[in-house]
Amino acid sequence: MKLSRCILSAILLPTATLTVTAFAPNGVNINTQLAKSVTTESSTALQADAPIQKPTYGEESRKYRRTVFGHDDWVKHRRPDRFVKNLSTIFDSGVTQGTRFEVSCVAGVATFIALWNSFFYEGFRDLDGVLHDPIIQLASPLSLPAMPFTVSVSALALLITFRTNNAYQRWFEARRCWGIINTECRNVARMAGAWCVPSKEPNRAKRVYDIRRVSTASWIFMRCLQRHVGGPDDEADFQRTVREWVPPEEAEAMIAAPHRPMRGLYYLSRCIERLPLTERQRIEVDKSCVIIGDICGAAERIYGTPIPLMYTRHTSRFLSTWLLLLPLALWEPFGKSWNHWEVIPASALISLFLFGIDELSIQLEEP
Repeated sequence: MKLSRCILSAILLPTATLTVTAFAPNGVNINTQLAKSVTTESSTALQADAPIQKPTYGEESRKYRRTVFGHDDWVKHRRPDRFVKNLSTIFDSGVTQGTRFEVSCVAGVATFIALWNSFFYEGFRDLDGVLHDPIIQLASPLSLPAMPFTVSVSALALLITFRTNNAYQRWFEARRCWGIINTECRNVARMAGAWCVPSKEPNRAKRVYDIRRVSTASWIFMRCLQRHVGGPDDEADFQRTVREWVPPEEAEAMIAAPHRPMRGLYYLSRCIERLPLTERQRIEVDKSCVIIGDICGAAERIYGTPIPLMYTRHTSRFLSTWLLLLPLALWEPFGKSWNHWEVIPASALISLFLFGIDELSIQLEEP
């Protein structure tokens, strides 16, 4: 109960103090001590549950999976030999690389079952086909009937399907949010260029400077949002970009801001304020800024709120248990193969595809 109150306070506090801290210039942050006092206990309680680990292959390869297609890519995507290409690269797939530990565990269980039943129940058949007696004759093999797996596979399929569909829905919504922000930033730049005319600002140099400043601020806001929902690896590049394109004082304030997207939006609003626009025109531009702020909140919601962890963990436990016990049910059906050895590749292949679906949903969940 105490931990729940701490987590709730940590979530609500940034929202309540956002307008103060996001736009505060360099100097004393009046909310720093309050935020630290509320979040320290919850951070300490959760630290042991979420240790920082070495990035896995799937985590490292995420940066290469944000694909944007053009015409040539679509032509390649639907080419007739795509099935042969996909099958030939199955072992080079990122999904295969990301699930190799889980698949190896299932294959190891299948190997153990095949060896155990050969040496302690059925006997071992050598390469010449001669059957040798088991070391110890057990009363029954290490196996399970197929009925429990047949009954439970429907429930497992529903759990995996529901999770994958929700993960894709999150990915699609995130892509939609980014598209809306991109469109509205273009609209801001377009309106700034179209409405800042010589009749309102005779000085051409100042007019061009102000328009370029608005365009740059639109791009900087998107860069702030990208960094805000990204990993720490991008921090050095973000600071270098901001210092290169933003005035020094504002750049340092943006880097130090606790909520960089809102600080970037504030900077964009200040740049728009310098334009010689009428009241009606300012209202139209501000509408786009309001939409940008709203969609920014939606992007943060997607980033900060995963699919309920109890559902994700229960699905993972169900899938892992089901696949680890599957070789017990496959041992008897592969009785005609040499020492039931075909149970090993069959179990590994089934686990590759099912664990692969779970890996896909994990990667899609945080777009």
